[in-house]
Amino acid sequence: MPSITRRTLLGTLAVGAAAGIAGCSSSCPDSDPPEPSVVVDGTAGSGFETLPGGSWPQPRFDAGNTGHAPVRPPTDSPTLRWRTTLSAPPVDGTDAAASSPTVADGRVYVTTAEGAFALSLRDGSERWHHETTPATTGPTVGYDDELAPPVVADGRVYLATADGVVALHADDGTVAWRATDAAATGVPAVHGDGLLAPTTDGLAELDARDGSRRWVADVEATLPAVADGTVVAGGEETVALDAASGDREWSASARAEFHPVVADDTVFLGTYSQLVGLALDDGRERWAVDRGGGRTFSAPVVTPETVYTVERPSEAADATFAFDRDGDGSPEPRWCSYVGEGSVTAAAGGHAFALQSGAADPQLVAFTERFGEATWGYAAADRTVPPAVLDGGVVTVTRRGTVAAVGGA
Repeated sequence: MPSITRRTLLGTLAVGAAAGIAGCSSSCPDSDPPEPSVVVDGTAGSGFETLPGGSWPQPRFDAGNTGHAPVRPPTDSPTLRWRTTLSAPPVDGTDAAASSPTVADGRVYVTTAEGAFALSLRDGSERWHHETTPATTGPTVGYDDELAPPVVADGRVYLATADGVVALHADDGTVAWRATDAAATGVPAVHGDGLLAPTTDGLAELDARDGSRRWVADVEATLPAVADGTVVAGGEETVALDAASGDREWSASARAEFHPVVADDTVFLGTYSQLVGLALDDGRERWAVDRGGGRTFSAPVVTPETVYTVERPSEAADATFAFDRDGDGSPEPRWCSYVGEGSVTAAAGGHAFALQSGAADPQLVAFTERFGEATWGYAAADRTVPPAVLDGGVVTVTRRGTVAAVGGA
């Protein structure tokens, strides 16, 4: 969709979140799939000559679940650098037989029903494989349960499994410790020397060094967020806990559709009716974007300038929205783009990355932050899960276990 159309859309929507867009009969005027300037074809190279920098150690990049990395992703002449397919047998109850990827120290980590795999970031070759049964967690972007991805920190790989939480040595995949007193039910989050692990007992904090339990709180969580000494978990309600003790600090009735996001002392929630911002210190509502009934908002991706979310109205196709951040005030809409039944999952270097469905070929699409122009896309043989975005590279995984890396010129 040309940028001039998005500028027109900006002028149309900037009337105000309440007056300008509430009650629209469709999600946004952009009702056709975006047409990226470049589509990366399926011809894979032999690998990266220069290894991409940065890391993507947790499924939403950081412990706050922002989905925003301070790197520059490939934007010029993107090409497929390598591709490999893992053993990923179907898992009952899930739509994806492979997890989203995490990346650190030159390795790509993915889980399937066969266990955890470590691949070389340079060429996709297998470094090691640890057999285990990964935990099945609630959805983080779609409608079906998912496999919990590996989480990486300080030379350890943390796995949520059906038998508890397991820590592996990142260099060779050997076991550092196991915490098997409760089955994992969500994705762990690393903060300092602690590991927040959703389990059948509740949300537990483990010592990341040896797996010993420090505290457990009776709250629900699929993907907890932590920042400034506060843990935020989403279930039937949104709950904040003291990270040191697990004591409840506050609760709010606003319920995240998937999981909370924390940035700049604000808790961002995509709910079943609004996009909401709560104060991190006491849970009071700072603002709410309400676009009328029957609209669900996905978990947002938050950058210093922009809040991205996918709106799912009952009467129209899903659309990615970019909102301007305005301090503690209500975000103002900037542009939107059709994504089918898709999701926006990552942002970096002035670009946002959305998973698009409904087109002839499922794609990972890169949009410019300012005008929402689709600069490039990756067409895969199957739908993809959320990618890992690096400095000069993007790693993506299909739902059936094909891992691929895209790099720029």
